[in-house]
Amino acid sequence: MNKTLLLPLLMFSVASCRPATVSPAPTEDPLAGRLTFAGSTTVQPLVSQLADDFRAMHPHVTMEIAAGGSAVGIQAVHDGTADIGMASRNLSPEEASGIILQKIAIDVLAIIVHPDNPVSGLTLEQLRDCYLGRITNWRELGGADMPILPVQRETSSGSRGAFDELVLEKQEASAPNLVTAVTAGDMAARVAGEPGAVGYVGFGNLDPAVKALAIGGVVPNPASAKDGSYPLIRPLFLLTGPLSQPLAQAFIDFVLGAEGQNRIQELGWIPVR
Repeated sequence: MNKTLLLPLLMFSVASCRPATVSPAPTEDPLAGRLTFAGSTTVQPLVSQLADDFRAMHPHVTMEIAAGGSAVGIQAVHDGTADIGMASRNLSPEEASGIILQKIAIDVLAIIVHPDNPVSGLTLEQLRDCYLGRITNWRELGGADMPILPVQRETSSGSRGAFDELVLEKQEASAPNLVTAVTAGDMAARVAGEPGAVGYVGFGNLDPAVKALAIGGVVPNPASAKDGSYPLIRPLFLLTGPLSQPLAQAFIDFVLGAEGQNRIQELGWIPVR
């Protein structure tokens, strides 16, 4: 046989025996299952936004996010009827027994007035008295001779709940000319349009058309919220317990990670990290 013909044949035979290259199969998302939430009406909309981001990364996870108030969320974690509780206040020692609290954000209430109002700050007591009808004119607070128009949110609002707790000490606002705004946008618009108005919005809803007041000499900003010097703040928690699914921690890790904390800031809340 001609040796010059044998060599190419041999080379072809060896090459044909090599195994074919196989592309690796796509990695399956290991996270799957169903998470249930219950608790604070203040925390619920924030968690709903974060849940949308989490589901985009993990499409096999479903979430049911109910509200009911902080006490409902705490009890649901104790009972095992919710994997994650939501709370917008600190827990008592009895409530916290057996529960892991994860602070995810800080809620800040900014007190707002018309930008032409010369008053730049109030004490908590002065602010309370405006809503209880004990102070009715801005001149009593160093401002113009102008009636005070206190604006509150409707009862289902988380901001209303925070204001009633932190400022009014759970008393009912009773100023004679008290008016109600349905949304944060309505609140800002009402205060921007009424020179004598005073109201409140979450830090994320501050509008250039209104002016935020210092309370007790401290201006609301991320620094004063984080160091606790601004008085109208409250922590926002996610809660888990011994009956929570392991998947719950994966969601909390996402919320406390860089992506979740950046998202919290984008949504107008104060991140904790």
